[in-house]
This record gives sequence, C-alpha cells and structure tokens, in this order.
Amino acid sequence: MELQKAGIVLGLVLPFIAVLPTKAQNEGVALDSSNYKTYIRSLPAFTMYGDNYFVTGTSINEKVSSQTSDAKFEIGFKQRLTNVDLPWAVFPFITYRQKSFWDIYLESFPFRETNYNPTLGVAKLFVDDKGIKSGLWFAFEHESNGRDGENSRSWNFFSLQYFKPLGPYWQFRTKAWIPVGDLSGNEDITSFRGFFSFGVTYNPTTNLFLDIDIQPAYDDTLTGFVKAGLSFKISKNSNQFIYLQYFGGYSEDLIDYNRYVSNLRIGIAFKDLLMNFRNQYK
Repeated sequence: MELQKAGIVLGLVLPFIAVLPTKAQNEGVALDSSNYKTYIRSLPAFTMYGDNYFVTGTSINEKVSSQTSDAKFEIGFKQRLTNVDLPWAVFPFITYRQKSFWDIYLESFPFRETNYNPTLGVAKLFVDDKGIKSGLWFAFEHESNGRDGENSRSWNFFSLQYFKPLGPYWQFRTKAWIPVGDLSGNEDITSFRGFFSFGVTYNPTTNLFLDIDIQPAYDDTLTGFVKAGLSFKISKNSNQFIYLQYFGGYSEDLIDYNRYVSNLRIGIAFKDLLMNFRNQYK
C-alpha cells in the first residue's frame, strides 16, 4: 500500500538543483539578476535529480561475508511543473528518489530494502550580476519502504533547504525538517534521523568531487550519520565517475533506521552536472 501511495504521489519535493550552470545547455542563456526567469525556463524541464549511482561493498565493523556485503543504488529525477510567473519568482517541481539495497552475494540475489522518496515543492535562486548567490527550497516530502505490517516504515515531513556556493571550489548546504502526521511503526525515527543536516562539496577540478554530509541526532547517545563520497571522472567527455562511498551511523535504510552500520562501497556514478556552480566563475 505504501508503495502504491508513493507511485501515486510520485514526487513531492523541491529540487535539489544544488548546483546550476551559468549557461543553459540548449539556449546559451547567461545567468544574471536581470534574466533569472529566462534562465530557469531555458533549462530542461525534466532532468536527473541528484547523483545516480551503483556501488557494492561491505561492512567495515563486522566480519566480511556474503551476509555483510551487498550492493546499493540510488536513482532520481525532477520535473519543473510550469513556467508560469509565480509570486516571489519561485518555480514548482516534483522530484523522486529511490534507494535500494540488493544482497547480490546471497543465493537468488534478493532485494533487502527499497526506500521511496517522492516530493513536491518550490525553488528559489538568489542571483546578482556575478551569478548565483544562494538557493532556497521549501517542500513536502514522503518517505517509505513500501511494506506493511511490522516491517512498514513511513513518515511525512516539511523540509527547508538552503545552499551557498563559496568561491570557485566550495559549496555548502543545510536542510531542516519537521515531521507531520502519523509515525506509527517508527515513532522514534527523529531520535536517529534528527531534525537537520549539513554538508559540503569540494570540487577542485572538473574531474574530482568530494562530498561530505553530516546528519546529527540524539537518542540516549549521539546518533545520526556521516556520509562521504569521492567521485573521479572516468574520461574527459563522459558523465561517468568512479565513486567511492562511506556511510557510518544510523538510518542508512528505513527498515533498520535504529541500527548502527559502517559500510564502504565502490562503483560508478552518473553525476547531476546541472549541480555544478563551478562554471559560473569561469
């Protein structure tokens, strides 16, 4: 039932266009304070949402075995809903992300867990004659694992995201959220998910990205998680990156949100290159 709901809602959040280029891909529109709306409209309405990746690896705090090793992948897209002028020059979007954990080292290769995150929201960029100064998004989000009974995990929340590029190589971001509605099945989820997160991306060259995200929370002790990713482009003209990811902490997936894990995985990523402010300084 939760999976059906996620499919029907199919996207309820603002886009994390965490980094838009200064020139539209198709129109060559340069972004400044005078043509913000024209610039946004010149971008593709339907695009990838965040990095899409496939990685495999193992736990580094347990004995390596087929039980503690797996594959993980995430996919996502976003759709701008209209180009109509709205108050405060905001643009509405739907987005969708899906994260799956696949036990490829066990017989029959079962999927252990899949989490669905459709969202609906509005985005606003703040620009001046030099380009993007910052961005703000407000959204309603749903997240669930599509199961029922005692294995059901589901919650809804309003979120507010803010990002800020700093110089040609650094991008900072933060996000806060407030749960709404029924939390049955995961009443203490905020003890492990917390109420906010913050992160940074370091992009010294067009071939290398270092991402670090921290999401603190507190139960009886400090919980939450740290996620770090290192992406290196395979070739100059590709959008494919060798991707190394570390996740340490709680709630990597919804089914075991209250269990500590420490996982190291490697694979391939297809980066959302609209999320690259580096070009605005060139």
